[in-house]
Amino acid sequence: MSHTGARSGSPLARWAKLALPWILTLLIVEYFRRTRNLAAIGDTLAHARWWAYLALMLPYSIAYFLLDSLAVTTVVRRFHAPVRYRDVMPVRAVTYVLALVNSNVGQGGLALWLHRRENIPLLSIAGTFLFLAFVEIYQLVVYSSLGVALGAPGLPGIATAYAIAYALLLAWLLYFNGAPALGLARPVPRVLGTFGRARLADYGVILAIKSVALALAILTHWYALQLFGMHVPLDALLASLPLIFLGSAVPITAGKMHAPLLWSYFFATIGGYAPKEALETYSLVAHLTFLLMNAAIGVAFLPRAGREIWELKPATDEAPAVRA
Repeated sequence: MSHTGARSGSPLARWAKLALPWILTLLIVEYFRRTRNLAAIGDTLAHARWWAYLALMLPYSIAYFLLDSLAVTTVVRRFHAPVRYRDVMPVRAVTYVLALVNSNVGQGGLALWLHRRENIPLLSIAGTFLFLAFVEIYQLVVYSSLGVALGAPGLPGIATAYAIAYALLLAWLLYFNGAPALGLARPVPRVLGTFGRARLADYGVILAIKSVALALAILTHWYALQLFGMHVPLDALLASLPLIFLGSAVPITAGKMHAPLLWSYFFATIGGYAPKEALETYSLVAHLTFLLMNAAIGVAFLPRAGREIWELKPATDEAPAVRA
C-alpha cells in the first residue's frame, strides 16, 4: 500500500520530470530562431564536405562501439560472469537502436539480456552500469578540470564545483576502498554492490578504456570541424571538449539541445575561432550523425542479437521445471 501511495502521491513531480526538459528544449529552439542568422546556418550546411565527413564518422562510431563493448565486457567479467566479448557486442549494438528513444531504455535492454543469459540479478547488474557511468562522469571531471587548470575558460563557479566533486570522490573511495583496507565494516546497499567489490585497479582499467574513447572523440572533432570550414586548435579542443561533454551529459533538455550553446560559448564567445551559427550547426549535426551511425551498427547486428535472445528462451522456460 505504501508503494502505491508513493507512486500516486507525486503526479506533479513525475509530470515535471518528463515535461521540463522538453519545455527547456523548446525555449532554446526559440532562442536560436530569434537570435541566430538562419542564412549562416544554411551556408554552413551547404559548404560542408559531407562525404569526407561521413567517411570520418563511420570508423569513429565503430571504434566507439568496440571500446564501449569492451568496457561492458570488462566489468561484467570482473564482477559477475565470464561473458565473451563477441557475445556482448551484438546486444550492445542493438541497444543503440533503443537509445534513439531513450538511453536508459538501451541500458535496460542490455541489463535484461545479462539477467536472462547469466542469471545476474537485475539490481546487481544495474549497480554495475552505475559504476560505469560513475567512472565516465569522473573521467570528464578529471580531464575538464585539467583543461581549466591549463588555462581553458571555465563556467562561472566551476572551481567550486570541481572542489565539491573531488571531495565527494575522495569520501566515496575512502568509504568503499579505504574502510575495508583498515578492517572497518561498512554497509553497502545491494545496488552499490559493485562499488563495494571494486578495487582501485578496476577504476583504472575502465578509466583507461574511456580515456581512449575520449582521445578519439577529440581528434575526430578536430578534423571534422575543418570539413565544415572551421579550425579550432587541437589544444583548445583538448582543454574544453571534456567540459562540453560533461555539461552535455546533464539531462536538462531533450536530445542534448543545450550542447550547441556550450560549443558556441567556448569556441565562439570565448575562443573566437568560428561564428556561433557555424559551431552550433556542427554540434547538432555531429550529435545526430553519431546517434544514427550507432543505430545503423545496431541494425546490422539485429539478426545475430535476435538469434542470441531467441536461444535464451528455452533455458528461461525450463528453469522453473529444474527448480521444481
